[in-house]
Amino acid sequence: MTGDPMPDLRPDVPHGARIWNYWLGGKDNYAADREVGEAVRAAFPETAAYALKSRQFLNRAVRYLAGEAGILQFLDVGTGLPTMQNTHEVAQSVAPDARIVYVDNDPLVLAHARALLVNTTPEASPGTWTPTTGSPT
Repeated sequence: MTGDPMPDLRPDVPHGARIWNYWLGGKDNYAADREVGEAVRAAFPETAAYALKSRQFLNRAVRYLAGEAGILQFLDVGTGLPTMQNTHEVAQSVAPDARIVYVDNDPLVLAHARALLVNTTPEASPGTWTPTTGSPT
């Protein structure tokens, strides 16, 4: 979708996905994100460690599923900013034929993903999904 407007990145305003990226050691964050990340770390020292532990668990689970369990299709919901050891990198390191669909509703995440995940898979399809409740009448 080339007609989509670029989101206002606002490097002066902290953003949750970029703060998380900072805690994971990523490089796609700004001074405002790092400042808030450090303030949260000062108030709740375990928070940044939990972010890293969460990523480590994701990596272990994906490696097991793609390798030992033979799962070749993954749906990564709430993707966040691409950073080190993304789902596709972990899965495809043990199962090169694995396919991953990344889903996030944040335009900032989509903008970063478009720039950082170029040429990692032959297909890409940004879109919108709206959950419904109940059944259609």
